[in-house]
Parts: sequence; structure tokens; C-alpha cells
Amino acid sequence: MKNFQDLNLCDDFLFKEVMRDEKLVIGFLEMVLDIKDKIKGVQYIETEKTIRLRYLDKGIRLDVFLKDDENNVYNIEIQNGNLKNIAKRCRMYQSKLDGGALKPGEDYANLKKQYIIFVCTGDPFGKGLYKYTFENCCNEDFSLKLGDESMKVFLNTRGQCGEVSRELKAFLNFVEKSTVQNAAKVKDLYVEQLSAKIEDIKNDEVLGGVFMTLEEKMNELAKQKMEEGKALGIIEGMKEGREEGIKEGTKEASIQIAKAMKEKGYDIKDIIELTSLTKEEIESL
Repeated sequence: MKNFQDLNLCDDFLFKEVMRDEKLVIGFLEMVLDIKDKIKGVQYIETEKTIRLRYLDKGIRLDVFLKDDENNVYNIEIQNGNLKNIAKRCRMYQSKLDGGALKPGEDYANLKKQYIIFVCTGDPFGKGLYKYTFENCCNEDFSLKLGDESMKVFLNTRGQCGEVSRELKAFLNFVEKSTVQNAAKVKDLYVEQLSAKIEDIKNDEVLGGVFMTLEEKMNELAKQKMEEGKALGIIEGMKEGREEGIKEGTKEASIQIAKAMKEKGYDIKDIIELTSLTKEEIESL
């Protein structure tokens, strides 16, 4: 089990906590999309949100999900390792996000711009680029864009070529080695801000406890579900069992954390923000 103090930005727990900071997430979006001073504010729809259009559908769990002051939608994902089928995963994300974007009968013109951004600790397409940006265009005339206002961006922390800003290169260099020492070597203002936020998070005893509890519960339940899969002799069952165990572990850990915070007198708004439980769920504990 990884130590809380050893987490890097490529670890989803730390990434999601850092991206709760509005200033930092706006800085990230403007840097990645090259839209300096365009975003005036953001609203977090929810971090680590599960979207399921029908009860039996395969759900998607979002790391950071938000919209800006013009209601454009952004989904930011940290992908630490395992890049298998990432393009089709992105396709699934877009379909789910779009599926819940309009009310019945609402005009398609009301769909806002949509950006799906993956930060990958590896090269998703094997071309060595720092950044891969995809928009739908015509095969017969690449200058003709479909105009559906959807964009997918894949960042490669191990990139070696491509025209990107010095700021973005500095960020990518920092993702897998998010230490104070590396921040000093990088010498970039945004990385310095990230580093300061990371230090604040790692000095937060409550968050440290959240992480340890979450890791223990996920490992315990994942192991249990995998053992059930082994007993059935079904490899696919083991994979699904691990995913189910992680999901259950996250929920159970959130409940235990909420109970502890309630006992210590934390404000219910703080508990909601930290655990993603509803007000009703917390009050019932």
C-alpha cells in the first residue's frame, strides 16, 4: 500500500484533491487548451462522479467533472499506467456525458462545448508527442471540421516532441515526480503553485486518514471479490470483482470517514465535499 506522503500527481487521490482548487484547475485548462484568460470561473459538477444512463448500463467514473462560466463541460482524467483501449474508453465517456446533457425535447443547438482530457503516464499512441488533440474532421478534406464542438486531448508525461508551451512541458515533467525538489528544478510558476497545494494536502491529517482508510478498504474488498472470482474459476469474474470491490470500498470508506468527521464536529458541508455523500446519507449515520 502506497504511503500518503509518497503520492505524486499521477495518483488519482492526490490529483483529484489538487484539482478541487478552482485557481489550479482553471490554470490547468487554460494551459492545456491554450485559452489564456478565457475562463472566468468554474462549477464542479462532481469529482469522481458515476454517470449511468440506465440502471443496467456500464457506468463511468469521472475523476474531475466541471463546467465553466459559459457552461462548457470539462472532464479531466488521470490515467496512471494501463492505456489499453483508452480511445474507446474516451468514446464511452463522450456518449455518457452527452446522454445527460439535454432534457427531453431540448434543441441540440443547446449542447455546449465538451472537452475530455486524459493525463497519461505513458504514450497512448506511440508517436512520442507531448500532446495529442482530436477533433472530428472530414477524411476527404481535413480542413473541414464537423463542428460538433467536442475535443479530446491526451497528454503524455513521457513525451519527447511536438509544439507545446514551456509551461505544459514543465507540468508534464512534474506529474510523476511531484516533489518540492523537482518543482525547484522545473522552475515554473504553475508548478510552484501545484507543489504548494500538494504540501498543504499532505500536511492535512484528515486527508491522510481518508487516504489510508480508502486504500485499506479498497484492497480488502478487491481481494475478497477476486477470491470469489477465483473460486468460480472465471478470469473475467476476477476482473469485474476487482472493479466492484474498488467501487464498494470507496463507498464504505466514505461512510466511515463521514462518521468520524461527524463525531469530531465537522460542518456537514465539509463532510459532503470530502466524501461526496449526500446530505441525507450523512444525516442518517
